[in-house]
Amino acid sequence: MKKGIVLLVLIVAGRLLHAQSAPELSELNYDPNYVESYYDDLIVRLYSADKGNHAMITNGFNDLNLVYRSNDHFKLGAGVNYKWFGLKIGAELPVSYTDEDKYGQSSSFGLQSYLISRAFIVDVLALRTRGYYLSLNGKNASDLSSDGRLYQVRGDVQTDNLGANFTFVLNHNRFSYKAAFNQTDLQLRSAGSIIFGGSVGYYRIGGDVNLISDDLGEEYFPGFMGLYDFQSYSVYGSAGYAYSLVPFRRAILTGSASAQFGYRYNELGFSEGDSEIQSKPGIGASIRVAGGYHFSGFYLGATYIQNQFNSDINFNSLQISNGTSFLEFTLSKRFSL
Repeated sequence: MKKGIVLLVLIVAGRLLHAQSAPELSELNYDPNYVESYYDDLIVRLYSADKGNHAMITNGFNDLNLVYRSNDHFKLGAGVNYKWFGLKIGAELPVSYTDEDKYGQSSSFGLQSYLISRAFIVDVLALRTRGYYLSLNGKNASDLSSDGRLYQVRGDVQTDNLGANFTFVLNHNRFSYKAAFNQTDLQLRSAGSIIFGGSVGYYRIGGDVNLISDDLGEEYFPGFMGLYDFQSYSVYGSAGYAYSLVPFRRAILTGSASAQFGYRYNELGFSEGDSEIQSKPGIGASIRVAGGYHFSGFYLGATYIQNQFNSDINFNSLQISNGTSFLEFTLSKRFSL
């Protein structure tokens, strides 16, 4: 039932995105002293991107963190932006930046879509990733593994991420997210804005065998040795601030940070067939950073997006955190039509 509600929200969000017409987007007001619009131009881009996915399991009674990380490939792709429409298509590079013989292989399938208007941003994410490696962090990690970056390869572990996020930009007349993240605007002068919004999401991590192995569970995670599946549904609001620095014309450096406050419905599944259900408040954070320069014939820049959400399963005991990251390098060319 809860999965159906999340999927319904995603479908409605997609309908709303589709319903936005070009005249509605183009008629949004802006201050020409701060923003120059390239709305009617065609922008063609090449990009290289890296998407990361991780989950951390922590026990408040000890100093040991279990961190499941996907072993990701850089992706090379191409894309276009014209008026309200944007499209990117990419494929994995044949050589991974991390040794697959050591860290195993990860595979992912999904959709990540952004609608960046002057007044708001809508993010829609649907991502499934399989194949993780387990690393250990904390004071006790060195006692358990000579290489803290790698403790175990878990090709059976799989995660599912579904979510929709809405962000409203209060000072959208002078501050442009479009200038920083899809280059359909040019930020002429430094400006900032308060940002706020809300999200819904679903997250799951599970494996064919226990997520916490017996040798770690007995001493460091008593009571959770049989944990093999975790699912969480979340609803939360967010508030923060974004700022674009323009040190000189055609250069831009943008950063934004939002705090997230919400509620989570959590369900833990154990190998013995037992389950534990809790509904609790949760906190999180979202960070976006972008920078680049508009040369006479093209734009060169980079973008980084990080999302993290935490959930206390038991007070002063187990905590499970999940997050995604996105790093992209972009080379784009603008054509006047």
